[in-house]
Order: sequence, then C-alpha cells, then structure tokens
Amino acid sequence: MSTQPFTSKLFRLSGLALLTLGLVSCGNTNTTSVPPSPTATTTSPPITTPRYFCGQDAQGTYTTYAETPKGKQAIIRWKSEYFSKSGYTPEVRCQEASPRFQQAADNGQLEHITNGTQNNLPVVCSASNKSEKCGMMLFTLRPEDDPEIVRQMLIDLGKGVAMGPIPQSGNYKVYIPMSEVLKNLPVE
Repeated sequence: MSTQPFTSKLFRLSGLALLTLGLVSCGNTNTTSVPPSPTATTTSPPITTPRYFCGQDAQGTYTTYAETPKGKQAIIRWKSEYFSKSGYTPEVRCQEASPRFQQAADNGQLEHITNGTQNNLPVVCSASNKSEKCGMMLFTLRPEDDPEIVRQMLIDLGKGVAMGPIPQSGNYKVYIPMSEVLKNLPVE
C-alpha cells in the first residue's frame, strides 16, 4: 500500500479547507446594503482646538464660551450695560467678541490673554507670547475702571473663575496663559 495517494489526498483536502476558510474570512460578498441599526452611534473626532462662540447660560446671560474636549466652558458673562447707550448691549458685545476669540485662536494669537490700550481705551487682548503687547483686541473696557481690579480679574480667569461684569482697565500688564484658563474653568 502506497502512502503517496493518501498524502496527496491530505494536501488536496487541506488546500481546499484553507481556500474555504480564506473565502469565508473575506466577508459576505452580498451587494445589498444593510442600513445601520438605530442604536449604532457615530463618534466625531475630539476637539483639539477650542471653538469659541456666544450663547446664553441657564439664567439667560450672554456668555462667551469655549467648546473643548472637556465640554462647554464659560469664559465671559456679559452683564455690563455700560456700552448699551452706544448700541453695544451685552448681547452685541458677546456676538462681536466671541468671534474675535475664535479668530485669535485660529491665527495662533490666543496663547495668552492680556490687557492693553487701543485708541486711548483700555482693552483685553490676545497675545501669542509674553513679549507681544496686544496681538488682537478682544473687547474694550470702560475708561474709569481700576487697573488693579482688571489685573486681578485676569489672574482669577487664569485660575478658572469665569469673568463676570468686568470692572476693566489696562495700566498693569498681566499675561494669563489661555491653556491655564481652559484647564481650570469648570464645564457647564
């Protein structure tokens, strides 16, 4: 009795089995599409650069928010009516300042928040580094605001305290890293 025919049959059967396994593992070749199940969820990629926008908080206060991987974080709550007589209500200020935050972030100029003066008015502005005086003006402050209070508010912002009605000015220069602000602010 020769072992060659048995070995030959064994190799043929093994080859056929491997071919069958290979075809099965390639998946179903059916061309009909199956809709995703209603319970299937899609995940969007994580937000790497914060998105800044104007919205209203639970009390209806216009607020500049940063959308981060942590969630929605309040940066400034626009309550001051000081500029309303000239048409800059808290809503308008929020709608104008929030895109400035976004533009500064998109341009790489929002590494720090600082204070300065533009057109003889105190302002809060962005800076790409600590040697930049005022990269992009974010919003204007009141001329009579106490510079030390503004300085303290910017420091508090860096510790995670959202800015409220801002008694604002710009004689004392302070640089707050925006990364620290976002790291410390709570999520709403």
